[in-house]
Parts: sequence; structure tokens; C-alpha cells
Amino acid sequence: MAMTAPALAADDGPGLELGVRTGYAFSAGETGAVPNGTDANLGDYVSGQWPFWLDVGYRFDPNLYLGAFVQYGFGVVNDDARTQCRMANTDCSASDTRLGIMGRYRFSPIWKLAPWAGLGIGYEWGSFSYHVSTVTNLDLGSSWSGWEFANLQAGADYRLSPQFSISPFISVSIDQFQSTTTTTAVGNTTNANSQDLEKKSIHEWIMIGARVSFSP
Repeated sequence: MAMTAPALAADDGPGLELGVRTGYAFSAGETGAVPNGTDANLGDYVSGQWPFWLDVGYRFDPNLYLGAFVQYGFGVVNDDARTQCRMANTDCSASDTRLGIMGRYRFSPIWKLAPWAGLGIGYEWGSFSYHVSTVTNLDLGSSWSGWEFANLQAGADYRLSPQFSISPFISVSIDQFQSTTTTTAVGNTTNANSQDLEKKSIHEWIMIGARVSFSP
């Protein structure tokens, strides 16, 4: 029986592989707290994010891949919890940046799909800010940074052509912020205060999306 192009998804030889992902990521867990501070729910700042993810790596054989990734996410501000964001002349924004390495193992094809599982580690930077348009303008911002201990991934490749595949996937990242910086800017005066978090809490991003990969 002739083998169709999608069924060849697990027959790639060694070589470079590039990937682009997007989707939606839900937030969960806490941000952590400075001394004498309150451990806030991450969802009280952002309910989720729209991420744009790039990865590049090397495929050692049809199954094993190792590479690096970078992601920038546009945060979805929780206006219900951050009531100041609903005030006149006030604009709120949030973002999340992640950088790390990851490995992936692809299993034997099932019909036209080649399922895979992946694991990554890295570092994360999150930010939340709001701008008040007044005569002098006021900008307040908070940022957090810390380790991504694990990023668990699962998906399935579907071959579109000899070079391109598309894969629905789900990932769960387990992160912990280590430090935070608060910035206040009024007119031309800016003050920044950085602190280590005394209480270091775990938070997660649960992402559902699609990955398009290209093998030159």
C-alpha cells in the first residue's frame, strides 16, 4: 500500500528544524510577595495571554529534537480585579517573556499523525503597567522575573508537505518569580525599587495552540 505524504511525519532524517507557535495561555497560581507584602493571585493582574513563540533546534534522528525557544505574550488585563484600569484616561497593559531550552521526542505515526512529548526549562519576565494621561502623566509598573522549572508539552504532527508540518499542542509551564521591580514615573522623574521576593510562590501557564514547523 502506498504511503501518503502525511504518514511520513516520523521519517525525517537529521537536520535543522524551525517552529512558530501561537494560541492562548491561561494563568494560574500566585506572584509571590516582598517582605510585609501580600502574595497576589497572578490572575488578578492577567487572566491570560496571547503568546507568539519561536523555536529553533536540531533533529538528531526522526524522533529526537533539542533546541531553544523564545516567547513574547500579550497579556489580557483583568479589568474586574484591577478596577483602576477602567478609569478615564487610564491605559493598562501586560506582557510575558520566556526564554529557554527544550527537548522533544516524537513517537511512531498513528494514521496520519505523529504524536510527540516535550520538556523545557528556562527563565521568565512578566510585567504589568498602567499609564494615566494627565498634565504631567503618570506611569506605574510592576515587573517580576524568575525561573521556569518545567514546561511540559504534548502534541501531534501532521505533514502538510515534505518541509512543513502543523501540530495542535497543549503545554503547562511551572514557574516561580524570584524578584520584583516597581517603577513610578511622574513627568520626567522616574523611581525604581527592586526587591527579592520573600515568599516565592508557584504559578502556571496553561497553553492551547498550534505549531507550524519547517525543515529546510
